[in-house]
Amino acid sequence: IAIIGKDSGATVIDPPGANSLAGLHGIYADTQTGLRIQNIGVTGAKEGITLVNVDLSTITSDSASSCGDRGINAVNASGSNTFSFNRTDGNVYGIYLENSSNNTLNGNSASLNTNDGIALNLSANSNTVTGNAVSSNTGSGISVGTASNTISGNTATLNAYGVSVTSGSGNTVSGNT
Repeated sequence: IAIIGKDSGATVIDPPGANSLAGLHGIYADTQTGLRIQNIGVTGAKEGITLVNVDLSTITSDSASSCGDRGINAVNASGSNTFSFNRTDGNVYGIYLENSSNNTLNGNSASLNTNDGIALNLSANSNTVTGNAVSSNTGSGISVGTASNTISGNTATLNAYGVSVTSGSGNTVSGNT
């Protein structure tokens, strides 16, 4: 299944209702394999793009802004996905992975989020986070609370913390500025 827009500024999903409304998603995928979500913008949802138990999928060149919680959200065993060249601004969390492993986050930007720009939590193990730009987030630019992740070559500016590792073992953090 593919959802491909013209570009994330021209193809915009703005669901009706307040961005604090539980269950208000821009895009929601559950138990899927091989999705392609590209060039889509989401604004004003509770969660912009949510993947639940989604595998082997590509989320690229999308944007999620002004969401009441997570801009891009991968949970409940979403694995082996690629998140690249996405922009997440003005959410609570920019990109949030929970209980989701073996994902690649590359070339994304996350700024002006009221918590973390990129967060790996609760068994989000063995992910690779490289070449992302995180700036002006109230929390950490990149927050790691789980094990065996590689965090390298990212640029973190004007966040409360650049890269923070709060728990988990076997994480590799190198070459970040």
